[in-house]
Amino acid sequence: MESLFADIRFGLRSLRSAPATTAIALLALALGIGANTAIFSVVNGVLLKPLPYPQPERLVILTSSNPKAGFPRFSLSPPDFDDLRGQSRSFEGLAAMAAGSVNLTGRGDPEVLDGARVSADFFPVLRVRPFLGRTFRPDEDGAANHHVVLLSHGLWQRRFGADPKIVGQSLLLTARAIP
Repeated sequence: MESLFADIRFGLRSLRSAPATTAIALLALALGIGANTAIFSVVNGVLLKPLPYPQPERLVILTSSNPKAGFPRFSLSPPDFDDLRGQSRSFEGLAAMAAGSVNLTGRGDPEVLDGARVSADFFPVLRVRPFLGRTFRPDEDGAANHHVVLLSHGLWQRRFGADPKIVGQSLLLTARAIP
């Protein structure tokens, strides 16, 4: 035990005798630890942390590809999705999603919101239910029936003050990039 203390005292004297080298070594250690922490945080959040849905290991994303035409990967077209949904026997459920943004106007300051247009079976496939209100009915599926909106919990709290009376009210949304 005494030799350990002697080694520590010797190390401290050596560090004190070369302050520039000590500062460079400490800076290198700090940068290395910081970089490792940042990289682990990203990897943990993106790859290791499970999705916030029941049985996330059973979820898959389906895409098409046509490398000869220069499309290595793209979304399924609505007719292809309808065909796949009608003919599929391998999946418990299928849902479609197209992400984009919309303008919320008519209630306070206009605001650009990130959103997605989803098929009626999106929430049942993910096995999630809304905090208030309902999900989409099958008759509301399709381009002509896109008049029902589900708000995120954060938007409901921030923009509408968590008012439960917002359910059933009209909102003015103008599509920017949601097909």
